[in-house]
Amino acid sequence: MRAAGVPGRLYCIEGVHEPAALLPDFHFLRLRDGMWETGLHERGQYAVTARFPVHEEAAACRHLLSGLLPDESG
Repeated sequence: MRAAGVPGRLYCIEGVHEPAALLPDFHFLRLRDGMWETGLHERGQYAVTARFPVHEEAAACRHLLSGLLPDESG
């Protein structure tokens, strides 16, 4: 995330990157019930957008990053 220039306040990676000054709405990566979950926390609610088996941590990280980078397609 840092190498891609993503501001730390935009995301939370449970147990790894939990900024004290998160924005009210932020992207997240967390481990739940043996699955990595990615999504968006908005209005006090976690909205899971994807789940990955625990052995696919790299894929979950890529998914989180893709949600944080600007769409350059158009």
